[in-house]
Amino acid sequence: MRQGDGLGTPRENDAELRPRHDAGAPRENDAGTGPGDGARDRMIDRMAGERFAGARLWAAMRAPYLASALFALTPLVHGTAPPRPSADEHWNVHLNPDATAAAPVPELGWWLLHHVGHLLRDHHARARPYDTRNRPAPATPHHGRDHQPRDTPHDGLDPARRWACAADAEVNDDLGADLGADLGADLGDAPAGAISPETLGLPDGLLAERYADLLDLIDVPPQLEPCARPPFTGPPAMTGLERELLARAVAAAIEARGTAPGGWRRWAEATLRPEVDWRARLAGLVTRGLARAAGRVDYSYSRPSRRAAAAPSIVLPALLRPLPRVSVLVDTSGSVGRAALGRVLGELDGVLRAAGNRRVDVVCCDTEAHPAQRVRAAAQVELVGGGGTDLRPGFEAAGEGADVLVVLTDGDTPWPPRRPRPYVVVCLFGDRHEAPEWASVVRVPEESA
Repeated sequence: MRQGDGLGTPRENDAELRPRHDAGAPRENDAGTGPGDGARDRMIDRMAGERFAGARLWAAMRAPYLASALFALTPLVHGTAPPRPSADEHWNVHLNPDATAAAPVPELGWWLLHHVGHLLRDHHARARPYDTRNRPAPATPHHGRDHQPRDTPHDGLDPARRWACAADAEVNDDLGADLGADLGADLGDAPAGAISPETLGLPDGLLAERYADLLDLIDVPPQLEPCARPPFTGPPAMTGLERELLARAVAAAIEARGTAPGGWRRWAEATLRPEVDWRARLAGLVTRGLARAAGRVDYSYSRPSRRAAAAPSIVLPALLRPLPRVSVLVDTSGSVGRAALGRVLGELDGVLRAAGNRRVDVVCCDTEAHPAQRVRAAAQVELVGGGGTDLRPGFEAAGEGADVLVVLTDGDTPWPPRRPRPYVVVCLFGDRHEAPEWASVVRVPEESA
């Protein structure tokens, strides 16, 4: 049976995407088979394809927001596939014909939801740090003590298997009974031996990397087995851009429905609105402001021109590039914590030092601007004030003569009615308030504040 293209219509090249066991993948009992055995094999392949189609519909009914991902899977039926379905990074699902034809539709549908979870979460790429197949062997110790590789757990669980168990725990955490609860559907029990946080005795809601760390501390029960690797990687059915668009479409469907399990909702939030490290954004915006200011050149008579020898009777000016002047306006009202201000000042200190600015003017302001402090490091800043909040006097004091103005505040303040002359970067603590449109904004999360 040929696989559909996601809209229910068969594709012409499905025969190439679904190699049978006689195309380079012989079954164990192929020796001495006759015409009757070939007909039986074709019948089993057809039954496996029909069972896959039924399982995919079953899974799409239980998780409608994953339907587009389920119908993007390409079945590859061949005799070398493991008994349980496995998937490769190109969205090919490897199906053993005999095992698939005999598997109940709900169990096969559960495994399709399982592998969609691996593929959407990009577990194949995240597994590379744990893949030891291409690593060099550890050096033999020259002294009497045995050498234990640093990435080998104490219980002998190799890194690749540890990652497989951890990835299964992250995925199966969202395949509980509440997956189809909003439809009145019963997902059924997980297949025997499937790994989940509950069967491992670990907390739920964690990422696979965290589960991999915790697996170093426990012994995995011997009856639990992670899903097997496919014997080979099938041809790519989608480009990288198509996979990214598919992931974003699934994330939008999850967010629109609002009843998906918590792990899927967190994944959708991270996919649609990826979190940018505020430290990297702060460094980028300050560096951009410094580059704009440093690009301004002007003529000056304070130093002789390099072309003065060509016209000794004329005093020629020289071109000078000024060193940008940076000012920092600090909101020292009671609504902003001193520890948070010190942390951001420390990050800013490193950015300016890397850019070559040795001294910075810092102005503290609550309802009035306090005298400017010229410092060389964040530790030299004395935070004064602590009353109400009105940064408009601080903008006038700190912006005078500055090329780049960095403002540290929670945003609960009146803002200047017009854009100041310097390039303004506003570090906003939390998400309760907004900054004007003329400012470049860096959001500092509450936990960092």
